[in-house]
Amino acid sequence: MNFRQIQAILHSWFGILFLWLIFFIFLTGSIAYFRTEINVWSQPEIVTQVQKMPTTQHAAEMAFDYLNQHAADAKRWRVTVANERMPVNLLQWQDQQGRHQQLQNPQTGELLNPLRNTLGGDFFFKLHYTLYPIPSSVGSLIVAIAALILLISLITGIITHKKIIKEFFVFRSFKGQRTLLDLHHITGVITFPFYLVMAFTGLIILFYLVFPWGLTEHYGKDGIPKFYSEMQFVEMAKPQPSSESMQPFQSFITQMPERTDEGAILDKFEVQKPNTSEAMISFDYNYKNIITLNTPQYIFNANTAQQLEQPRNMSAIAQFASSTYGIHLGYFASMWMRFILALLGIIGCVMLAAGALLWQRKRIKEQNTFTYKLVQHINFFTFLGLPFASGIYLLLNRILPLTSNVLINHQVTLFYCAWVFSLIFSLILPIRRGVIALTSLTASIFLLIPLLSFMTIPEASLWNSVLQQRWSIAGVDIACLTIGFVLFAFLRLYIKKTRDKA
Repeated sequence: MNFRQIQAILHSWFGILFLWLIFFIFLTGSIAYFRTEINVWSQPEIVTQVQKMPTTQHAAEMAFDYLNQHAADAKRWRVTVANERMPVNLLQWQDQQGRHQQLQNPQTGELLNPLRNTLGGDFFFKLHYTLYPIPSSVGSLIVAIAALILLISLITGIITHKKIIKEFFVFRSFKGQRTLLDLHHITGVITFPFYLVMAFTGLIILFYLVFPWGLTEHYGKDGIPKFYSEMQFVEMAKPQPSSESMQPFQSFITQMPERTDEGAILDKFEVQKPNTSEAMISFDYNYKNIITLNTPQYIFNANTAQQLEQPRNMSAIAQFASSTYGIHLGYFASMWMRFILALLGIIGCVMLAAGALLWQRKRIKEQNTFTYKLVQHINFFTFLGLPFASGIYLLLNRILPLTSNVLINHQVTLFYCAWVFSLIFSLILPIRRGVIALTSLTASIFLLIPLLSFMTIPEASLWNSVLQQRWSIAGVDIACLTIGFVLFAFLRLYIKKTRDKA
């Protein structure tokens, strides 16, 4: 057995054993590029209550004044200032009762109520890197191992397919196994650079779970927070204790530019130990075109408004570590760039599905064995069941009651129930009829979502959203319509192909 044959075995078996988990991570990660837009769509009351976007300085001042009045004794305030993607202030604070979070109208300073109590797009983000609701440490470890396996599969795949560039320009349609092989090659070549970077940066982000021994040796058992603190800050800024009270917000904002030379605007601010002698406030700007998240801060003594020295760790290794987050999460990307990244993620899902079906097709003579049937059912459950469950999750946002905890308590549960329910189609129906039934149902659900929006929340319907240029809401509805039509087109092609073969 030569080296290439060994790589082929590794690629085939590593691929099939982890393929379904990697598909899950690919799909949820692709959706998570638009988690902010899905958040706004999931809580349409946000845009209907906020009629006009103020300046970032005014929005930040509204947040500061509210927290100073209603959370004066908190240990920390953290505010994400309203922006084009999320047109409301996100207020977070921590006190003796625990952690709190509210959305605020940046124009008037009033809290937004009532709102749908939902995870929105954050649900897909949590699924992507923690396999929510599994405990985050366990889920993240599984994802890190999957990233390592993906890295191995990508490299062995390149070695296995030695004519991969030549095969990239060959596609034999309606040829059964050859079609799946060509589709796997083409989509693999297209997405190879993207997923090589994603696998590597994801592994770097979660390296402390896969290789924890170095950090444990140097920092002790609980040294991970200290390590990341050192990666961000050379030395934590410490204001001189002062008996004065906290200065008004204007004392800080007048010392900072409205927009930096690079075009960045105020994004976040944090107040540590507010209304104490050691109160300190820090401001972060949103550098859209810069990959690293380790950008300069403005830091002040909150009691004297004196600007403190810049503590950020701007070393090369710190910038590299921060850039892995920036690249992987896509925070630097414009809307169109995020669309391209998400599209590459979906193409990667096609690559995985083609690879799994190819593995299954090669073993068609073993179709009566337990192993073959198990793979067949898991393929159905993953490739068709997960989109079906995702559609149900979004549909429930427009069905379940608004003013209660029913939505957040049941939306996630029903997502998993729907996903398990999809398995029934493959167990009680022949595979062909199961594919037709579940794909039809999934397509109908996605087409129904915008219609339900029109019926239950007319002010946030697709028509009104387009007229009022609320693209966060309109974009999700348009995406649902597109998915529905694409699934029906796939279904028509699938029925024609299987009918001709019969």
